Amino acid sequence: MEIESARRIVIVGGSTAGASAATKARRTNEDAEITIFEQGPYASFAGCGLPYYVGGEVRDVNDLSCLSQKNFHTRYRIRVGLRQEVAAIDRAGRRVHVKDLTTGNCSWHPFDRLILAHSAPPLLPSVPGIDLLGVFSLSTVPDTEALRSYVLSDQVRQVAVIGGGFSGFEVMEALLNLGLEVHLVGSASHLMSHMDWEMAVPVAEHLRTEGVKLHLGAEPVVFIGETRLERLELSTGEVVPVQLAVVANGLPRELSLAREAGLEIGPNGGVLVDDRMRTSDPDIYACGDMAEVVHCVSGKRVRLSLPGPANREGRVAGSNAAGGNLRFGGVIGTCVVKACYLSVGKTGLSEAEARQVGFEPIATYTHNHSIPDYMREAEIMAIKLVAERRSGRLLGAQIVGGQGVDKRTDVLATAIQAGMTVEELEGIDLACSPPYSSEKDPVVMAAFATANRWRGEVETVSVQDLAQEMDAGKPIRIVDVRGARSFAAGHIPGSENLVLDMFRKSLHRFDPAETVTLICHVGRGSYEGYRLLKHHGFRARNVTGGFSSWRQAYHDRIEVGHEAARQIVASSSLGNEDGREHRTNSAERAD
Repeated sequence: MEIESARRIVIVGGSTAGASAATKARRTNEDAEITIFEQGPYASFAGCGLPYYVGGEVRDVNDLSCLSQKNFHTRYRIRVGLRQEVAAIDRAGRRVHVKDLTTGNCSWHPFDRLILAHSAPPLLPSVPGIDLLGVFSLSTVPDTEALRSYVLSDQVRQVAVIGGGFSGFEVMEALLNLGLEVHLVGSASHLMSHMDWEMAVPVAEHLRTEGVKLHLGAEPVVFIGETRLERLELSTGEVVPVQLAVVANGLPRELSLAREAGLEIGPNGGVLVDDRMRTSDPDIYACGDMAEVVHCVSGKRVRLSLPGPANREGRVAGSNAAGGNLRFGGVIGTCVVKACYLSVGKTGLSEAEARQVGFEPIATYTHNHSIPDYMREAEIMAIKLVAERRSGRLLGAQIVGGQGVDKRTDVLATAIQAGMTVEELEGIDLACSPPYSSEKDPVVMAAFATANRWRGEVETVSVQDLAQEMDAGKPIRIVDVRGARSFAAGHIPGSENLVLDMFRKSLHRFDPAETVTLICHVGRGSYEGYRLLKHHGFRARNVTGGFSSWRQAYHDRIEVGHEAARQIVASSSLGNEDGREHRTNSAERAD
C-alpha cells in the first residue's frame, strides 16, 4: 500500500518522537516542506538525561541537546520554530493555529500531513501549596535548570520526590548523590507498580539501607509554607520536613489539542492510532507520549512514556506522512532503571498483568550469578519468568540485580517479541566468557526452570502461595535440604533440615501419603531432591526460587538456629563438617 506523498508536513513538538519523525520524513521525501513547531527553547533534547543534569553527572545542560535549530536546517532542510505553540487544529482547512510565545503573535500555518509528537507537561495534581517556591516538576530544560539552581542553594537539606516510577527513581538517586536526605513518596502499596510486588520488595529494602525514606501507599495532601516549601503533609497523616519537592509522577499528559480537534481517544486516554501511526483523521498522525498503541503480548491498547518506542513510532509516522509505507509492530514495555547499587529490568507482562488480560500464567524464580562466582565481580541476579500455561509462550520477565541486568532484559525482550516459548528459550545460544557470563547464563537457567515446570517435570509452589497456606493453618511439611550452617543462619519457621546428600539413606523418613515441600537456597538442590522422591513414589513439590525468594519477599518471617539440624548432620558420614549438599549450580555455593 503506497501512501500519497505530502508537500507540506507539520510536526508538533521536537521531542524524541518529533525529531525522529522529522528526520525520517526528510530521508523519505527530499521535496517535502517540513516544519517543526516546538514551544520550548530547544529544538530537540534528551529528556531522559534531565535528572542526571540535576545530579551533576551531566555538567552542561546544552549537552542534552540532540539537534539544534541550525542543525535541523543545514543538515535536513527542516524549519524549526522555537517557542511556537500550536494552539488549535483546523482539520477542515488543513491548517494549525500557531502562537509565538515570545511576541504573542498568532498565525495559521497550512499542512498536508500533520504529526502530533509534542510532549506536553504532565498535569500536576491539584494539591494546596503546589505553587510554593520549592515545588518543581521535571519535564523541560528550563524546569531542570531552575531545579538544579534551587538544589544547590543553601536552602535545601531534605527533599521529597513524589512518584515511585522511573522518573522518581532517577530524580531520587540524583538528589541522594548530592548528599541530601531523600523522602520517596509513592501512591501504590509497593514501589514500581509495573513490577510484581515480591520483585519490588528487595529494591525497597536496598533503598532503605542507602538512606532513602520510603512513604508507600501515600499521596501529598498539602505543601506547607509561607512563600517557600517547609513541610509536606501526606495522606497517611505524616508531616515530613522538606525544603524541596519534585513531582515526578504527574497525571497523564495533556491532550486538549487532539480532543478539541475531534480526534478519537483510546481507552487509556491517548490518541488512538493504527499500525501506520495514523489517527482517526488519515492526514493526521500521532506518536510518542500522545499515542495509544498495541501491546504485542496482551493485544490490548496501552499508553507508554518510554523513549525507545517513541523513537520508533516517530520514525514510522514520519516515513508514512512523507509517502512511505512503514508499520509499527507494537510495544512490550521493555525498561530498565538504576536504584543505587541495584538495577531493575522488566519486559513484557508481569504475572499480575498477565492475569488481568486473561492469560493463565505460570511463574518461576531463579537466583544466579551474573558471571562465574569465582570472578570477583560476580553478583546475584533474581529473575522472574512468566509464561502461558497452555502454550509455554514467554509472556514477561523481571530482573533485579547488579551488573548485567540490562543485557539479560534485552535478551528476554527479544525472545518475547519473537514469540518464543520457554522450550525454545532454553536452547538459546548466548556468548560465554568468564568476564561476561557463565556457561549457564542466568537467562538459560531461568528458561530451564520454567520449561521444566511447563513440561510437568516438577511441581512448584511460589513463596507467596506457601505463605498463604501457612497463614491459613494448612498442615505443611517443609524440608530444607541446605547445609546445617545455612539452615541455622535462617529458614522458614516450622521447616526441618535434611541435607540433600542424606536423601537416599533417609527415604524411610517420608510418607507416600503426604506431599513434601522441598526448599534449598535457590531451587536447584531441592529440584534434585524432588526428582529423587518422585522416582521412589513419593509426592513432593519444589519452592521456586528457594530460600532466596522467601528471604526476598518475607525477610521478616525468618527463624534462626535449630539444634535438631546439627544433630541430623552429625549422624551422617558425609565427611563435610557443615553438611553442605553437593552443588551443580554455582549459585548454590552461597550455602
